[in-house]
This record gives sequence, structure tokens and C-alpha cells, in this order.
Amino acid sequence: MPVFLALEKLKRETGLKADQIQFHLWGEIDPYYKKAVLELKLEDLVSITGYKSKEETLKKLKGMDLLFLPLEKSNSPFHRNLFIPSKLFEYIGLNRPILGLCEDSEAKEILEASGLGINIHPDNENEFMNFLQQLISNPNLLKGFVRNQQTYEKYSVQNATSKLVDILNKI
Repeated sequence: MPVFLALEKLKRETGLKADQIQFHLWGEIDPYYKKAVLELKLEDLVSITGYKSKEETLKKLKGMDLLFLPLEKSNSPFHRNLFIPSKLFEYIGLNRPILGLCEDSEAKEILEASGLGINIHPDNENEFMNFLQQLISNPNLLKGFVRNQQTYEKYSVQNATSKLVDILNKI
């Protein structure tokens, strides 16, 4: 994963420390990533744990400076990834800055329209590393992310439920 390679390179070249940046990943994380963290000696920067309850997850997310949203890449070079995770909408609802790693997709468009997101292509190790360096040197960078209320309302649960009710009433 280019993210881990970028972290390892920053750690090696700049002496990046755990008090400067931390990645917290939890849930069903592929063992490949756990192995990569160990092999690259990133245990001080990246913690990987199992599932957390919804309440525990929300509490933890609300305390984060930046939310991380890595998305699956398309299996075909001929079409965009059609997957839009509910996590994207949860993150927008939390009104926290979001770092997305996604290819050209509707999820990327929603992330950028939200006003809360910055997107980096999942394979662009250098862009990711540059963003982290900017963030470390200027933590106030995240204060520039302001939720676009119109986008938030467009994708809100209340709006989606209202549309569904209208559709069902027409049947």
C-alpha cells in the first residue's frame, strides 16, 4: 500500500515521530496490511485493531483530526468504481476533514463536493507524502475544510428517507 510506503519513507528521511502523526485502523483489516506495518516498522505510527462498537467508533472518530477513507480501486480500466461506501456519508455527517484515497468515481465527486475532503489517487505515494508533510508543518491546514451544507443535506439520511417515502407512496 503506497500509504505505508510513504509513511516509511517519511520516517526514514525526516525522522517522523508518533507525536506528529498517527493512523488508527480498525475493523476487518486484511492481514497483508498488518504484515506490512510490521515489516516497514511502522507500529509506532499505525495501529490496527479489530472491530469496535458503533458507539466506540463514533466517539473515536469525533476525536480524530482527519478521517481516513481508502476506497477500493476499480477492477476494470474501462469504467469508474461504482461503490459509494456509507462510511463516506457518516464521515460527512461528523463534519470532520476527510482524506480520501480514491480513483475517479462518484464517491470522489461527493467527497470533494462536501467541502470536507481532499482526495489523493491511491497509487500516488509522492502526493500522499507531500500532503502529510504539509499537514505536519501546518496543522491549521485542516481548519480550511468547511462542510458544504447543501451537499450534506442532499445526501442526509432524512432526505434519502423522504425520497423513499415519496416513491413508496406513488406505488
